[in-house]
Amino acid sequence: MRFHHMAIIVKDLQAAVQLWRDVMGFSVDIERVIPDGPGPGPDTIMYPELLDDIFKVKGARSNMVLLSSKEGALIELQQCENPAVNLTPPENLRYSHTGFHELGLVVDDIDAVFAKVRAAGYETQTEYVWPCASLGRSFLFYDKEGNMIQIWQQRGAGPGAWS
Repeated sequence: MRFHHMAIIVKDLQAAVQLWRDVMGFSVDIERVIPDGPGPGPDTIMYPELLDDIFKVKGARSNMVLLSSKEGALIELQQCENPAVNLTPPENLRYSHTGFHELGLVVDDIDAVFAKVRAAGYETQTEYVWPCASLGRSFLFYDKEGNMIQIWQQRGAGPGAWS
């Protein structure tokens, strides 16, 4: 089994796109409102009955952006119009609650990514990149809605590789 994508439900779609495109370097592949067709078809991502069934509301509607990294990682951003999006309290996005709370991504130059994330004004969990046993180096940061993203550099990879 291989990883395909991570869907992130957001309240501010443009702020989320800015993070993933401008800071993380992803490309916008698809940007549209769904449902986007009357029924199943070669160009339809979601048709009304399917989206209603998935979202469990009649008249489901969402603004969707699909982004990809040059390595093939996919991020799906959804800003739902129906049902309305409720911002999750930041304390419920941490380790003390169940659910998926951390998206981990591998990079080649963690120091450059750390500097770029900090320069863009995102909160980092620590003021530094830390070593993690013999696995590599890492840091955590939070998007504007409090979602946790962990950045990894594998041991021995990239500029200034460490031992």
